[in-house]
Amino acid sequence: MLDLGLSLLFAIPIMVSNAVPAILGGGYPIDAYRNFFDGKRILGDHKTIQGLISGIFAGFLSGVIVWIISGDFMLSQYNSVGFHFPFWIGVLMGWGCNFGDLFGSFVKRRLNLESGSSLPVFDQMGYILFGLLWSWIAFRMLPWVFWLSLLVIAPLIHITANRLAYLLKIKDVPW
Repeated sequence: MLDLGLSLLFAIPIMVSNAVPAILGGGYPIDAYRNFFDGKRILGDHKTIQGLISGIFAGFLSGVIVWIISGDFMLSQYNSVGFHFPFWIGVLMGWGCNFGDLFGSFVKRRLNLESGSSLPVFDQMGYILFGLLWSWIAFRMLPWVFWLSLLVIAPLIHITANRLAYLLKIKDVPW
């Protein structure tokens, strides 16, 4: 059985990819200030091209780092489930994570929520859920307990990290 430490190590590219746009984002919005057919902005000002690219790239780089530091440990200890962390998986995790965040923003606009406002569950789970979905192709053999542990612990880490980023004035809102 896979332990929580391995689950968290596995999810580092998703979590890093989620955090980096708040630090390195800014610039031109992905939706180019356009409205959806309902007359509302597609995504909003906080979803930028620079944030998306930096998030996906950070996912890739952190995936390579996890691959380097964990390779033999993960393979030898968990070979019975066929676990292998490919160096390229971080790019899928980063894309999935950011897609989940963009999807949440799209839903918020449809619900008339202001940019930066909170949408419980979407804000805490969307990034990890989509990051895991995008990486499932490489890790579908892992036991359900592995996936469930990430879906439980990731929102707690997300809430804690956002509150810390708010206190450090990296984010404008604490969620």
